[in-house]
Amino acid sequence: MALVIKKWYASHTANPQGNYVHLVGREAGLFAWFLSLIGIDPTTEIEIKENLIVFTAGSLSGREKRVIPMKSVCSAYYGYKKPWQTALLIGILLLPLFGIGLIAGPLYYFLNKELTVGIVETSSWVGGFAFKRSVIEGQNIEEQNAYEVIDIIRSLIENKTA
Repeated sequence: MALVIKKWYASHTANPQGNYVHLVGREAGLFAWFLSLIGIDPTTEIEIKENLIVFTAGSLSGREKRVIPMKSVCSAYYGYKKPWQTALLIGILLLPLFGIGLIAGPLYYFLNKELTVGIVETSSWVGGFAFKRSVIEGQNIEEQNAYEVIDIIRSLIENKTA
């Protein structure tokens, strides 16, 4: 399931916490948003530092953290999914109902584009997360932003293996 983006930082220079990339997402939906307002915030987080990558996944049951040395990362990937077929189908099916399809189809497309970012460790563990636009947090991430994250990871990997 795709997470909605709460925080997105990606730069070729580290922030004060030493992160070149810092992505934070939460589960989608109003219930998850309400839980975050009252401090019960099951989030997923990726921190990419000069020497390591930290994956943190939280839920209502607890938290799990995986720390990976940068030398153990063999590749990175990203992907972008645009659900135009489903949006078109929704638009066509709901068009006879007072033209609702003219709004529902594009709205579905707009809110459900997914962006996937991940890495592959030399042990063959794959860590990746899918994100989608967050209307409540006001975060919109495009394919170019995902490529920038991969470019940063690639640069850090090359610096460690050169």
